[in-house]
Amino acid sequence: MRYFYYRIYQQLMKVKTNNTPAINALGIFGILQMLNIGSIFGIINYFFKISLPRNQVVVCGIIFFVILFIPNFLYFFRRKDEIYKQYENETKEERQRGTIYLLLYILLSVVVFFAIGETLIK
Repeated sequence: MRYFYYRIYQQLMKVKTNNTPAINALGIFGILQMLNIGSIFGIINYFFKISLPRNQVVVCGIIFFVILFIPNFLYFFRRKDEIYKQYENETKEERQRGTIYLLLYILLSVVVFFAIGETLIK
């Protein structure tokens, strides 16, 4: 997970108009984690038929995001320089492999979330 944060942070540092790449990387990373948690809740909802009103789902989603954001902030954001130094000397092959893993993580997180939402939850 540290590496995924690093790769997102590194890509956002290349954007000239981005003044806060560390916070933006934290937000993107948090959204991806929420998609994965949402997928798990979708599977649980499918098997146990839990019925919640839409407004409670939104409130629970916001609460989960905040609960997830605080540890991520304390772990990743505060240690961004340490994480950056850990991975800055990676080889070209490691960088390419890491980029492929990150893109797969992003793609699979989004696809699985929407696939579960489309097929399991009706």
